Amino acid sequence: MGSGNKTSDTLVKRILKGDGRAAAKALTLIENRDGRAREILKALFPYTGKAHIVGVTGPTGSGKSTVIARLTSALRKREKKVGVLTVDPSSPFSGGALLGDRLRLRGHFLDEGVFIRSLATRGGFGGLSGSIHEATQLLDAMGKETIFVETIGVGQDQVEVSNIAHTAVVVLSPWTGDEVQAMKAGLMEVADLLVVNKADLSGAEEMFQQLKTMFGDAGVPVFQTSAKKDEGIDMLVKGIEEHRSRLAAGGDQRRRNLNSCRTQLLFLLRDMILGRALKKIGGDSFDQMVEKIAERRLDPYTAAEKILKRTG
Repeated sequence: MGSGNKTSDTLVKRILKGDGRAAAKALTLIENRDGRAREILKALFPYTGKAHIVGVTGPTGSGKSTVIARLTSALRKREKKVGVLTVDPSSPFSGGALLGDRLRLRGHFLDEGVFIRSLATRGGFGGLSGSIHEATQLLDAMGKETIFVETIGVGQDQVEVSNIAHTAVVVLSPWTGDEVQAMKAGLMEVADLLVVNKADLSGAEEMFQQLKTMFGDAGVPVFQTSAKKDEGIDMLVKGIEEHRSRLAAGGDQRRRNLNSCRTQLLFLLRDMILGRALKKIGGDSFDQMVEKIAERRLDPYTAAEKILKRTG
């Protein structure tokens, strides 16, 4: 017990000094829901709240990872410390998107001013919100000034990232043009900035003008980039910085911070209460209820009520 506390204290001190290996070890504890992770996060929390968190999302194949790699390079030229968190929707050992992200960001692996980590959206009730909230806070305490959070798709992950990020960037490519009208409501809900990437491809200019027409009145800036050719990135960096300034000037940053804190607190309550309930009733009893529900011998609402009664 004492040894565990000593290890946690050492990790905290190293993280506050910007030690990447200590941060990586702590993130592994967080992902594994190790009991030591909570003590580490408690100790780090007073040192958070300084970083600018930028969510980057959009359909698969739009070039999000390449855009992030270019943005990271641009910020490093300004001597900014950068964190990058990419969310792999499957196992962290399955390759696929995870390997692709790492290959695109490989130019930054030896840079001590950049910390890169892929997180898995594992099953159970852990989900995306908890690990992302905790990981961003850890990198914030570590001294990263800008933290990019990349998720896949226009869906639940994107909505959750909008609850965490100060600035939400949606990256699209020309061949998603036909889908834009269908995605309009979701984009309006999430996007602070829209990016048409792969601007050198056919249809990019048409899509750019379409988005400007659709979102101009809503005050959502639209940018064109060719991340592969490193074009339009400086303008996008400027757009992100201007959005941050508008948040601070208009008081909207406080609203977003409150929303982020509310989301995290609700997640933690759900996590702790559900964890205690499952521990109290036992796995076998829970599995028996699931079987009864599947066989239509018990409805899920009554099952949930029974679990609550048993746990007091």
